[in-house]
Amino acid sequence: MNANDMAQKQGYGLTADELSFWNDNGYLIRQNVFSHDENDALRKVAEDIVDGKRPFPTAHIDKNALVRDGKIEEQGIYAMHKIHHPSCYVQEFLSRVRDNRLTDPIVDMMGPDILGINNLFIWKAPKIGLGFPWHQDMFYFRNRFNTETTIGTWTAIDAADRDNGCLYVIPSSHKNEIHVHDDLEGSQQKEFKLARGARDEDAVAVEVEPGAVVWFHSHLLHKSTDNHSLRFRRSYVIHYLSAQAEWAKGDGTYRGQPVMWVRGQTYQDKVHEVERDVLPVPKSE
Repeated sequence: MNANDMAQKQGYGLTADELSFWNDNGYLIRQNVFSHDENDALRKVAEDIVDGKRPFPTAHIDKNALVRDGKIEEQGIYAMHKIHHPSCYVQEFLSRVRDNRLTDPIVDMMGPDILGINNLFIWKAPKIGLGFPWHQDMFYFRNRFNTETTIGTWTAIDAADRDNGCLYVIPSSHKNEIHVHDDLEGSQQKEFKLARGARDEDAVAVEVEPGAVVWFHSHLLHKSTDNHSLRFRRSYVIHYLSAQAEWAKGDGTYRGQPVMWVRGQTYQDKVHEVERDVLPVPKSE
């Protein structure tokens, strides 16, 4: 059943088989969720940000580590790694975060009250795009939130395969506790640590076509590899949180990036300081 058929029959919620697969494996893949035109429009907005045609905080625009460190000379989108928090400042990204094709399945996974806590548009440029080591998202999010899980979505803007640095997952690893994560050498790798004990021989490559979406549990071990091809491997990654979650620090003093309302209710005694619309770009930017 494709996404359009599913929408006509029951919205975009999970089928019984999908929910069973999610519970057993900690991830779920749907092909053809977004059209070429929809993804191309989002890609164009991201490129306008890089080109300075859209106001955006420069602190959240990151070049590829090899370019940033002066090891390779590239310009424009070929020099890019990611833009961070675009849904906080750009309506097109916030609309995608709230799209029912992404959030209806999350209602079945996590409940009806949903917040957005992090998102990034990634380029992974040809030949120089760097992968990330085995990790679990909850290793990082537990410092901000007390919650059973967060849920990530990974939308393929381009085809993703072994050559251009697709995702890899270890099925059912979400059933385990959080691993110790060790420091790694390398400039870009400082963004992530390596989960101790994760084994490549247990991995499944997530090769998908443009417009596909992968949902993944915050305990799931996953990684990506370097881009060895002449093609981009662009993606849009969003992380969601139940509005029933609490701040990891009881007084809520640690905020990090803004928490955006997605759907359902919010609760004053939970993670409740929520932005409902895009934020103005700071004047200093």
